[in-house]
Amino acid sequence: MAQPIVSMPMHAMAAGAPATSFVTTNTRVKAATGALGLMTDVMQFGGPLVVGAWVMGNVRVKVSGIPTVGMGSTGLATGAAGATGPVSVTQGDMRVKGS
Repeated sequence: MAQPIVSMPMHAMAAGAPATSFVTTNTRVKAATGALGLMTDVMQFGGPLVVGAWVMGNVRVKVSGIPTVGMGSTGLATGAAGATGPVSVTQGDMRVKGS
Protein backbone atom coordinates (compact mmCIF):
# COMPACT_ATOMS: atom_id res chain seq x y z
CA MET A 1 0.00 0.00 0.00
CA ALA A 2 1.29 3.42 -0.90
CA GLN A 3 2.39 5.66 1.96
CA PRO A 4 2.92 9.44 2.11
CA ILE A 5 6.39 10.64 1.10
CA VAL A 6 8.37 13.16 3.17
CA SER A 7 8.57 16.66 1.70
CA MET A 8 9.33 18.87 4.73
CA PRO A 9 12.02 18.69 7.43
CA MET A 10 9.44 18.71 10.24
CA HIS A 11 8.14 15.33 8.98
CA ALA A 12 11.25 13.61 10.46
CA MET A 13 11.64 13.18 14.23
CA ALA A 14 14.54 12.08 16.44
CA ALA A 15 14.61 12.04 20.25
CA GLY A 16 11.25 13.83 20.34
CA ALA A 17 12.40 16.79 18.24
CA PRO A 18 11.52 17.47 14.60
CA ALA A 19 14.23 18.12 12.05
CA THR A 20 14.88 21.81 11.42
CA SER A 21 16.40 21.42 7.95
CA PHE A 22 17.37 18.97 5.20
CA VAL A 23 20.43 19.08 2.98
CA THR A 24 19.21 17.42 -0.21
CA THR A 25 20.43 16.72 -3.72
CA ASN A 26 16.86 16.65 -5.07
CA THR A 27 16.37 19.63 -7.36
CA ARG A 28 14.02 17.88 -9.81
CA VAL A 29 10.91 16.57 -8.04
CA LYS A 30 8.95 18.79 -5.69
CA ALA A 31 5.55 18.65 -3.99
CA ALA A 32 3.54 21.70 -2.97
CA THR A 33 5.34 21.79 0.41
CA GLY A 34 8.91 21.18 -0.81
CA ALA A 35 11.34 18.76 -2.44
CA LEU A 36 10.68 15.04 -1.92
CA GLY A 37 12.90 13.47 0.72
CA LEU A 38 15.68 11.18 -0.55
CA MET A 39 17.82 8.52 1.15
CA THR A 40 20.88 10.72 0.62
CA ASP A 41 19.38 13.65 2.56
CA VAL A 42 21.13 14.75 5.73
CA MET A 43 18.88 16.15 8.47
CA GLN A 44 19.76 18.68 11.15
CA PHE A 45 17.90 18.80 14.46
CA GLY A 46 17.62 21.76 16.86
CA GLY A 47 19.56 22.18 20.09
CA PRO A 48 23.07 20.76 20.31
CA LEU A 49 24.57 19.63 17.04
CA VAL A 50 22.60 16.53 16.03
CA VAL A 51 22.45 15.28 12.45
CA GLY A 52 20.60 12.33 10.98
CA ALA A 53 20.87 10.11 7.92
CA TRP A 54 18.38 7.66 6.45
CA VAL A 55 19.07 3.92 6.63
CA MET A 56 15.97 2.48 4.93
CA GLY A 57 13.78 4.12 2.29
CA ASN A 58 11.12 3.32 -0.28
CA VAL A 59 11.90 0.50 -2.69
CA ARG A 60 9.80 1.40 -5.72
CA VAL A 61 9.73 5.22 -5.83
CA LYS A 62 13.01 6.85 -6.82
CA VAL A 63 14.18 10.30 -7.92
CA SER A 64 17.19 10.22 -10.26
CA GLY A 65 17.80 6.61 -9.18
CA ILE A 66 17.81 7.41 -5.42
CA PRO A 67 15.06 5.93 -3.20
CA THR A 68 12.61 8.39 -1.62
CA VAL A 69 11.75 8.60 2.09
CA GLY A 70 8.25 7.60 3.22
CA MET A 71 6.31 6.68 6.35
CA GLY A 72 8.05 3.30 6.62
CA SER A 73 11.56 4.77 6.41
CA THR A 74 14.00 4.80 9.32
CA GLY A 75 17.27 6.55 10.03
CA LEU A 76 19.91 7.18 12.67
CA ALA A 77 20.64 10.44 14.50
CA THR A 78 24.16 11.17 15.69
CA GLY A 79 25.32 13.93 18.01
CA ALA A 80 28.67 15.12 19.30
CA ALA A 81 28.52 12.49 22.06
CA GLY A 82 27.73 9.61 19.69
CA ALA A 83 24.52 7.92 18.55
CA THR A 84 21.39 9.56 19.95
CA GLY A 85 18.74 7.23 18.56
CA PRO A 86 16.51 6.41 15.63
CA VAL A 87 14.98 8.85 13.16
CA SER A 88 11.39 8.17 12.18
CA VAL A 89 8.81 9.76 9.93
CA THR A 90 5.87 11.29 11.79
CA GLN A 91 3.95 12.50 8.76
CA GLY A 92 4.32 12.73 5.01
CA ASP A 93 2.73 14.72 2.22
CA MET A 94 -0.73 13.16 1.85
CA ARG A 95 -0.87 14.19 -1.84
CA VAL A 96 2.33 12.32 -2.77
CA LYS A 97 2.38 8.58 -2.03
CA GLY A 98 4.62 5.64 -2.87
CA SER A 99 6.33 2.58 -1.46
